[in-house]
Amino acid sequence: MERWEVDPLLTEIHDALYKLGVKAKIQGFFETSCAIFLVMQQPERSWFSIMELYQKICILYHVPSDVIDPRIRHVIQIAWKRNPALLSRMAGRRLEQRPTPREFIEIMRSFLAPRSEASPDAASERWQCSPDFGALPYNPNEKSP
Repeated sequence: MERWEVDPLLTEIHDALYKLGVKAKIQGFFETSCAIFLVMQQPERSWFSIMELYQKICILYHVPSDVIDPRIRHVIQIAWKRNPALLSRMAGRRLEQRPTPREFIEIMRSFLAPRSEASPDAASERWQCSPDFGALPYNPNEKSP
């Protein structure tokens, strides 16, 4: 029997989306996690055109190109509705309005990248916080209130 190995980075992306209140059953969950994964896998590449990123996802998921943007926006809407405080903490600033797909992907990339690059064990440390997500790991660049 073949064993499926899941990339630890993809697991961390899924965990972050779960914490935001977005579950795998939500339409757009996998397309959104794929977008974040692709951007993180190729940090040297400037995904200047979000449409280029969407085209790549369309090929991977065998869906028409016009469905990717609405699905990612749906995921963002759910995250914004269910856990805007955590999304703001991930962004490192108070978000006054729901982020665009490009902004959301960048928020997730910048939040996840430093820890995933640090060490393989760092990913598990990220979510060792209180059940209400009140204590995220120390960020030396964050100004205290």
